[in-house]
Amino acid sequence: MKKSTYLLITFIVALTAIFTSFFKFINWFYILKPLTTVLILLLPVIFIKVKLSKYALIIILGLCFCLIGDVLLMFEHLFIYGLASFLLGHILFTYAFTTVNGFLYNFKPLVFLILFAIAMFFVLKDNLGQLLIPVILYIICIVIMAWQALNLYFLNKNKVYRLIAVGAILFLISDAVLAYNMFVIKFSFSEIIILSTYWAAICFIALSALYIPINK
Repeated sequence: MKKSTYLLITFIVALTAIFTSFFKFINWFYILKPLTTVLILLLPVIFIKVKLSKYALIIILGLCFCLIGDVLLMFEHLFIYGLASFLLGHILFTYAFTTVNGFLYNFKPLVFLILFAIAMFFVLKDNLGQLLIPVILYIICIVIMAWQALNLYFLNKNKVYRLIAVGAILFLISDAVLAYNMFVIKFSFSEIIILSTYWAAICFIALSALYIPINK
């Protein structure tokens, strides 16, 4: 199967999952949501033509934690475990990014990420209750992940690093909308924004594994 065909199938499944979520076809959604993530997770496994690089293996492991988080977040009482699973996923993505050119210390993008994180925290903080500390840890972790992703792009503005940077920013957007919808106020079409940006994010990150050299 061609990669373009596989991506089209993944897009159709994701679109159907979003449709079932919006129209409350819950049983179908519980099947299609993890299925979409599985299809994205398998991208590097299926389409890397040589031995999997260290980078690819770490990305795949990170995507596995995203899959676990997907399932856990479908049940509100398991939210904290879903959060922990995604936290581990972000730690693995950050580690994968640092295998390319080490830990990068360009602080310019970090300033904007910190401002965004502070703004989100002050929007959420009064509604977090016992989740205050876990959410702070999660915010710190995803900011570091996005920082390293952006640093790769600013280091070398090629196709691969663009995929990583865009994926990280979309992950930030998805998580911000999810948090606002969950802790502040629920709004129409939130699930469409959350799922579309999330799946696009992990798809770009998964695709990046196809192009990172085998020695990374």
